[in-house]
Amino acid sequence: MTIEEAIKNADAQFTEAFNQGNVGRLIDMYAEGALLLSPGSPEVRGREAIMAGFQELMDAGWKNIALNTVEIGSDGGLGYHVGKFAADVPADDGSSKRETGKYTDIYKRRDDGSWQVHVTMFNSDTE
Repeated sequence: MTIEEAIKNADAQFTEAFNQGNVGRLIDMYAEGALLLSPGSPEVRGREAIMAGFQELMDAGWKNIALNTVEIGSDGGLGYHVGKFAADVPADDGSSKRETGKYTDIYKRRDDGSWQVHVTMFNSDTE
């Protein structure tokens, strides 16, 4: 599978799982020692901690996430994915608002040729 195919599959899996509130389906996308860099938060390392971080977003009311690829590239065993996201998030007045932002994923190729996320960093366009 090419890095482009792997990333498109990962995006589809992430979007579906997130929007269903099924954080457990996200675990296989991430490497054992993967790193999540969220805005306004300390780094989170490891599959279980990353899943807890995504669960916190879901529990806080993030929903209807959509991902849009900007750029994909690779060089040997490393790949990267730059994209934009949009999600419904809670507003200060109790309603929800559409939040947009950007993200970068760094992938590593495993011995079996598959790709796993090693680093995810994202932030909002408005903060």
